[in-house]
Formats: sequence, C-alpha cells, structure tokens
Amino acid sequence: MVYRGKPSAGCENCRKAKKRCDLEQPACSRCVKLKKPCSGYRDTSQLQIQDESEAVRLKAHRAKNRPSPASTKSSTSPAGSFTVTPASSFRDRTPPDEDVKFSTSNDNQDLVLFNNLGIEDYDNDDELTDTKIATIPHSIKPSIDDAATNYFFSQFTSPTGHWNFVLDGSHGRQMEPVLDLGLRACGMAALDNVKGFGSGLVRSRVLYAKALGMLNAALRDPKHCKTDQSLVAVTLLGLYENLTCDSRESIQSWKAHTSGASELLKLRGGNQFETLTGRMLFRETRAQVLISCMWDDLPPPPILREWEEVLNNSPEAVVAAPADRLSAICVDFATLKYQMRTQTISDQDAIAEVIRLEMRMVQWSIDTMADGQVWSYSDVEVPDSPHVWNGVVHGYQSHPSVPSIWNTYRSVRIMLTRNQETLVRRFDLPPEQMIEQMAYLKSVRRQMTDDVCRSVPTLLGHGAPAVTSPCIITSAYGAIWPLFFAGTCALERIDLQAWAGVVNGTPMTPSDSSNAAIAQALWIIGRLEYISKHIGLKWAEGVSATLKGDLQIHDDILPDGLQSAFWETLVQSKSGMMQNLNKGKAALNDAVGKIES
Repeated sequence: MVYRGKPSAGCENCRKAKKRCDLEQPACSRCVKLKKPCSGYRDTSQLQIQDESEAVRLKAHRAKNRPSPASTKSSTSPAGSFTVTPASSFRDRTPPDEDVKFSTSNDNQDLVLFNNLGIEDYDNDDELTDTKIATIPHSIKPSIDDAATNYFFSQFTSPTGHWNFVLDGSHGRQMEPVLDLGLRACGMAALDNVKGFGSGLVRSRVLYAKALGMLNAALRDPKHCKTDQSLVAVTLLGLYENLTCDSRESIQSWKAHTSGASELLKLRGGNQFETLTGRMLFRETRAQVLISCMWDDLPPPPILREWEEVLNNSPEAVVAAPADRLSAICVDFATLKYQMRTQTISDQDAIAEVIRLEMRMVQWSIDTMADGQVWSYSDVEVPDSPHVWNGVVHGYQSHPSVPSIWNTYRSVRIMLTRNQETLVRRFDLPPEQMIEQMAYLKSVRRQMTDDVCRSVPTLLGHGAPAVTSPCIITSAYGAIWPLFFAGTCALERIDLQAWAGVVNGTPMTPSDSSNAAIAQALWIIGRLEYISKHIGLKWAEGVSATLKGDLQIHDDILPDGLQSAFWETLVQSKSGMMQNLNKGKAALNDAVGKIES
C-alpha cells in the first residue's frame, strides 16, 4: 500500500470542470444550481493509498530470474532483507511475528476479517511465497480493536452523508478517547452479531462501560459537554444499545441516551449552528429525539423549534429544506399526541389539527417530489427475489439518507391515520360516512405500507440496478420502525384465525382471502429478522417477535402498559381460547390504534 498524496474529494462534475466543490450535503451547490445530478464525494482515504500488490509480484519475478548478486559481491545484505523504494513497498523489513495493523476503505467489500472472521493469507500465492528477496509474514493479524474500528468505518460511515462527521479530519487525527471507545464498542458489537467470534460482545461491553464513564466525566465539565465529540459519543452509545438490545434495560438506556442528547442540544446553544458539522449533528440528534417523543407521547423539547430559522438560512438549506420541513411537521404531530394523551386539547380542536397536519404532509410529499433529482424517486422493476417485495423497488438518485426521510413521512402518516380513526369514532357520524372515512384511512395505510416495502431493498443493499445504500447498518437502522408500522398495517387486513395458524406453522390455503396480506406481513417480518441476523441490529429481532405475538419475551418493544392490549386476541388464539373472531379483530384494531395514537 502506497501513499499517493491528497486527492480532491469533490464530485465528478466539479472535478471535470476544475471547479472548487463545496462538498455540501446531500449535493453540492454547483450541481444544484446547474440542475445536474451530483455524483457524491470521493472517500479520500481510499484514494491516498494505492494497492501495489501486482507491482510487487512483477518485481519478484524479475528478481528471481536475475543472477544472484551473492557470487560477485561479498558485502551483500543478509538473505531475507530487501531494499525498495517508498513507492513500491515497506521501507523496512517487518518481522514475521509482528502484528501489522491495517486500514480499510468504506467499501464493505474491502474489509478483511482475520482468522475465523475470513482471513485471506498468502499461502496459495506461489508467485509471492517462492520469492527469495523478501520474508513475508505467514499471516497478518490485526488486534480485535483494529478489526472493530475498521468494521465501524466500513459499515457505518460514508463520505456522502452517513456519519461523515466522524470521517472529518479533525476527528480522525485527534479523536478523543471517549469517541474512540464508543465507535470501537459499536464496531465490535456489530461484528460479533454477524460473525460471532466469541469474546466480541463481552469485549464491546467493557469498551462501552469505559466510554460511559469517560462521557459522564466529560458531561460534568461545562466547557467539554458542548463539544461536537461529546454529542457524537452520546449518539454512539445510544446506537450501541440498539445493536445489543437484549433486554428491557437496553430500551430504557437508549431512551436515556436520547434524553441526554436532547439536553446537550440545549446546552450547546446557538454556537452549534456556526459549522456544518454542528448543524449535521443537530439534525441527526433531532431525528432521534422526535422518534422518542412520538413513540412515548412526550412533548418535543423547545430547542427543536427555536433554531428553525437559523437552519432555514444555512448554506446547505437549499438541499436540506425538505428534511427540515418534515421535522417541523413531526414536532407539531408529537405535540398533538402529547396533548391528546394528557387531555389538554378538546376533540374538536384535535380533529381540526389532525386535518391540518394531513394537508401539510400531503403538500410536503408533492413539493418534495418536485424538488429535483436529489429528493425524487421512481419505481424500478427488478427480478423476483426474496429481498424484494412484488418485483418493484424505489430508485433514488442521490443522498443515501433520502429513503429514510421518505420512510419517516410514511411512518408518521400511518400514525396520523390511527389518531384520525380514534377521533372520528368519538363523533356520531352517519354509518355511510363512517364507513367511507375508515375506508379512506385504510387505503392511505395500504399505500404507505407498499411504499415502505419498495424502499427497503435500497436500504438493505438489494435495490440493484437502483442505487443502494453505501453503509447498510446505518440505513437498516432507519428501516426498522417503518417496517414495524408497515407490519401493523398488513396485519389489520388479515383474518386473526388465519394469522394464528400461520404463526403456529399451518400453511395458507389458496382460498384464504387474507393471503396477500399474510404474504406481505411475512415478508416484512423476514426483513426484520434479516436485519437482526445478517446485518447485526438485534433490536430488529424484538420488533419482529412483537409482530408475531411473542410478547412474553419481547415486551420491551411497545410503550409501557400497552403490550397485553396489542396482541391479546392473538395470544388467546394461539392458546385455543379465542371465543369471538369479530370481537377479537375489533380489539386488535383498537389496540393498534392506541399504540400508534
């Protein structure tokens, strides 16, 4: 591997035009102004290091075919040593028993896992091992910490958006210990989840505990708690809980980290908006805080509203505006949910606010689809695959976070229809009007469910020929809750008795009218299990089990007090105690409405 100097990180259009690229997210300003698709930015860490393996092999052949200089010179270097130029190989000989640390690119195919993680050594390379000019170590082993760090950077980060603030040079060269421990804990936990290399999870917990102790000390420092790295560390430790979620304590810990991050946003004040990294961190943290607020019917912190104008006037606002507008709608929706839970709003005012929110969301989708190639998508027909629902995926043009933002819109619309149903039932509407209203709300949920299913292959790396996510773990994390909400919509179209049979292993019958919905529900559950087993986000396993009704094991997924209501009828069915199918289905619909309202 050879250092090639510092290349340009700019997009292809700017490099070709020899213009300075401002590297804005999700597309540079020049491409936006010219209405050209922005190719994204190159990972300069990959371009600085050149693979010279083939050149070394050619040198080895030439050296082997030349006469040995030992017969003419008595002062030749000892056998096994070698001298090469810096452009071709190591400057000094590496002892065979010395561990060599390695670096990795952001392409997940470049990650080399060692020994039982899938090492590829030089044993089968006769051309290289037969040479006499160099002694090559029999195997090159990094430490487990190095493997975890490389796995994190290859799977979680991307120069085009995902966690790219961690890739920033100031973080990469001067990373504080708490941040280093946090990313190693996440990388090691994720690696152990998919490869299962023994002590990985135990080691990750040790790193997590050390990081948590350092973070608590840092947060007690009035100056240190306002730094970008402290906020990133809080977010990392919350992510760790989602990677290893195996108990109710993990969910509560994630909520605690999210609450702590919200407090940090407040402490950081207006200074955090002076840099691009600070604004990106605010937007990332805002999304997590809103998820927590909407899930538990909590009031959004005022900080989410106070700086909207600053974000709207930021340099990247031209491309980030749709995400900011959607977040503003989510803040108002979370506020409404809190008011309904605390009964601080009348039913008449609540239904009026729900209607206004729906109109704003519909308008958001229209405006965003018309906002250029960065935010629009199209239906792409692909060959049948277990990873694709019904042969169609959404093809997105640019930034890897765009599909997740669209799925936030779909999830919120699903939740909003549940609130609408709850409120409509409180009014004495004529039967025909009630039926028409319920049919409309179910049709909205059906459309949102299909759209979520079409977006998931892109997020999990199965969207080809459409552009897929460059860092699957991060985008898969954003797919979990949309899949859950889509799953509840598929389940409401299923006959409970038929679903109970499927859960218990009874095959579907061709005449079953619920077959399409059952197939979709099973596909959604399969995607959640794939995220858990193959991508390494254990939280998805609990979400999947919840949709199947295994609340005895995974009752930590749902809000407090609603677990038994959600699947009461299905649990009864599985134990042979279901007395009234129609009453059971109504109870299920009511329970789902409570959970998402």
